[in-house]
Amino acid sequence: MYKFGKKSKERLLSCHEDLQLIMNTAIEVSNIDFAIVEGYRTLEKQMKYFIEGKSKIDGITKKGKHNYNPSLACDICAYVNRKANWDKEHLSYLAGLIHGVSETLHKENKIIHRVRWGGNFNMNGELLEQSFDDRPHYELVN
Repeated sequence: MYKFGKKSKERLLSCHEDLQLIMNTAIEVSNIDFAIVEGYRTLEKQMKYFIEGKSKIDGITKKGKHNYNPSLACDICAYVNRKANWDKEHLSYLAGLIHGVSETLHKENKIIHRVRWGGNFNMNGELLEQSFDDRPHYELVN
């Protein structure tokens, strides 16, 4: 139904092949358009986000999953009425979709990692108990 634009494709190419397959499959079956906002992140940008409170990781004391090359994480936004959107409803829908795609690809042995969503870092299904809500964020886990 939807396809990634040029910038999303470029950003996704900076990511691990498992993350590429998950996101490329998800965009094909999604009822909501979305874009890849970021894949690989430099240490300077990581530190900037840490200082601004947008990340709990500084990239130096602890390396973030965005700081690997290829990146083990990506951030997305939804597109609603052709505008970038980060509201909880659209990002939560996409989280369920992307999680399902990840689990299916893993069970089919097409990827070796699963995906963890920044809206449920501890993966316990309780979205409101987290101290840091990062709904645009997805990262690979073993």
